[in-house]
Amino acid sequence: MINIISTFYISKYNSNLDKLRSAELESCLINNLNSAMIEKIHLFVDDDEAHERLIEISNNSDKIKVIEVRKKPKYHDFFNYILQNLENKICMITNSDIYLHECEPNLIELLKTNPLMYSLTRYEYDFSCPLINNYQGSHDSYIFNSLFLKNSIINEDTDFYQNFPGIETHIIKAFCDNGFKPFNPCTQIKIVHYHKTQLRNHGKWIGLHKYGDDEFFKKSCWCVPPIILKIN
Repeated sequence: MINIISTFYISKYNSNLDKLRSAELESCLINNLNSAMIEKIHLFVDDDEAHERLIEISNNSDKIKVIEVRKKPKYHDFFNYILQNLENKICMITNSDIYLHECEPNLIELLKTNPLMYSLTRYEYDFSCPLINNYQGSHDSYIFNSLFLKNSIINEDTDFYQNFPGIETHIIKAFCDNGFKPFNPCTQIKIVHYHKTQLRNHGKWIGLHKYGDDEFFKKSCWCVPPIILKIN
């Protein structure tokens, strides 16, 4: 069983698509709530309005744990929470517009005894997979066993908010430096990105390589292309 660690918010781009965007985020949350593979969902909640909406749409489900309200977390906040509260648990740090669609249970079992990390590339809401078919470094979810997590994961590479272009390079590097071996079995553990509205704030590129430097990227530890993991 997987523990999701993520965020919940109401879209406030001052756009006529805000209601649709909020509905997308709520749909992802409900899909994860209904997943038999998810044990609990741990959320940083944007504000009091979002907290009230969370209670409403989840029917105050005991499957949801609110970590904190009115805090925008960085990755090191996720890791700090896991280290303090989720000992020896299978954890999934993920973007809020992602839901778990399919998961081969044997891959989760493998995490119980091995310091592996699944850095997953997504399917889109229509189940197309352009980022898988033409992999260039996009990852939206990280699944791992907190048993192997060390305090050293809280460092300059995890001192970032989610969703900045190139953030994956920092997070995967932090896992590698922490003793994890990354894999991307994204066709065996399928995550779906529900973002039909395309509302987003484009931040600056923060990747560890120059934007477009594919040769350097492919030689790095943070290049984790799709793979089929075969379990004996």
